[in-house]
Amino acid sequence: MGKLISKVVEVNGDKDSLLDALYKPKLWETISPVKRIEVEFTAPNVFYSEIYDEVDLINIPIEMSGELVMDDQGEVPDKGRLIELNVRNNKDVEKLEARLRIKALGPDKSKVGVFVHTFKLNNEFLNLVGDASELILRRKLSEILRNLENFLKDNDVKELIE
Repeated sequence: MGKLISKVVEVNGDKDSLLDALYKPKLWETISPVKRIEVEFTAPNVFYSEIYDEVDLINIPIEMSGELVMDDQGEVPDKGRLIELNVRNNKDVEKLEARLRIKALGPDKSKVGVFVHTFKLNNEFLNLVGDASELILRRKLSEILRNLENFLKDNDVKELIE
């Protein structure tokens, strides 16, 4: 299966702390490139979010809610920790399958990669955003990783865990 979207960034912070931060609302509220997001973990590996944003590409407001399921697959030799991501209970996103990898590059440096394999919107939402959907997702993923990188340039990853 080919990758639809592949984004990788090197960040300051140790791998284990980054993995811990993944399961905290503060991380997602800090790095999400949206006007407003509220995150609540409904299970240790499932977070429910409500998002409000205005996508400048198409100039329409977007309100979305749903769950992101993070299924930790463990450590893969030479590739780092693998976490499979799936969206559920989202009326706008019919299917999203992705992988997140975090690999230690040193005691205080890590590589974070997001790889989207499947992305399918429901028809009503697709009619609203049209062919821009993949570009919007690509841009949002880039902004999330850039926000993470920029936050960790000046802040300790442990601030996202507290």
